[in-house]
Amino acid sequence: MVAQNKASATRERRALETLRKRGAKDGHHVLDADIRDYFGSIDHEKLVKLVARRISDRRVLKLVRQWLEAGVMEDGVVSRSIAGTPQGGVISPLMSNIFLHVLDTMWQRDGAQCGTLVRYADDFVVMCTTRKACEQADKRVRTILTRLGLELHPDKTRMVRLFDGEEGFDFLGCHLPKRLSGAIWERSRQRLYFPNRWPSHRAMKRIRQRVKELTPRSRCHADIRKVVSTLNPVLRGWGNYFRTGNAAKCFNQIDSYVWRRLNRLLVRRKGRHLQPSEALRWSRDYFESFGLHRLRGTVRYPEAA
Repeated sequence: MVAQNKASATRERRALETLRKRGAKDGHHVLDADIRDYFGSIDHEKLVKLVARRISDRRVLKLVRQWLEAGVMEDGVVSRSIAGTPQGGVISPLMSNIFLHVLDTMWQRDGAQCGTLVRYADDFVVMCTTRKACEQADKRVRTILTRLGLELHPDKTRMVRLFDGEEGFDFLGCHLPKRLSGAIWERSRQRLYFPNRWPSHRAMKRIRQRVKELTPRSRCHADIRKVVSTLNPVLRGWGNYFRTGNAAKCFNQIDSYVWRRLNRLLVRRKGRHLQPSEALRWSRDYFESFGLHRLRGTVRYPEAA
């Protein structure tokens, strides 16, 4: 499981790196796509035919059909569907990737001139040079998805303008805008924008929520070392994923949030006996002396990481 998670994280970072490198050249527009009810819309017959292109064993194909037709039990009631893959099923991610591999193949054949398609599972974007190319990419993607019996979500699919730094988009937990290069502006007064990425608003909200769950008021009497030991794996894993970007400011914000939560636990433990000097003594360095993982200072360039 650990090896699988590492491989998954590596593929995600590779997808993000593809966008960064293309954006540094001429990727000024992005089609930020979202498939409407993807996991519930996959056509079983079409999926089995795609699997049959590589597997001829009828017993395996029968097993695949049984997986797809497996029902979902809620409150003791089993519901079945003639389309889609079982939510939470171990085979669902694999089947979903097989289905969308058609998009990858047809894009390389007929749509690559519009832009660079970057896909991870059902989450994908197309980075293009011009607005016109982005519009063409939108039409091409819709045509391919229609053949698969899928459609783009009308409210969640949008075209993003990157070149002037006014807009950005979220992909794989990161927010990706372009930012003005201060060094080049100082030297030549040229306004050049380069790709940046940091944790999205949703990713920041999730890590704060997780830290809050691990530091409830009821743990105010727990050994601070034990509280730190439960926080560290969460902070380290989250930080390792986002550290190959421009997350320094976000990392400092999370460090401050963790410090405030821990400080609040000790303040509550002391209660009415709290001395003002004690609250000041419980600084970031104090908790880091107990082994608390520090996010700030861990950001690395992708090549160095």
